[in-house]
Amino acid sequence: MLEATVTAVVWAVSNLVYLDLRRKGIHGFTRFLAFWMGTPTTWVSFFLVRAGTQVVFEPPPDNEELLMSEVRQDRLRRERDERRASIAEPDRDANTPEF
Repeated sequence: MLEATVTAVVWAVSNLVYLDLRRKGIHGFTRFLAFWMGTPTTWVSFFLVRAGTQVVFEPPPDNEELLMSEVRQDRLRRERDERRASIAEPDRDANTPEF
């Protein structure tokens, strides 16, 4: 009973691993081993799933200049808010050239 359960689990996991590796287009010993441990079902995956069909997500490159300008603007706004906390201080820096 235990042997049949372990065999079924190993068979199922090897089929899933082979399917994932084939979809990603990864070759190597792991894919070969998963193929033979999952036989005969992996033959179905071999013929039905095209290699390398998974889309790889690549994040867009960072725009560091835009990010730094936003950080500078945020700092200026925070400094202005801190200075305006006092009513006695005049609002002389309302129009700064940084914006």
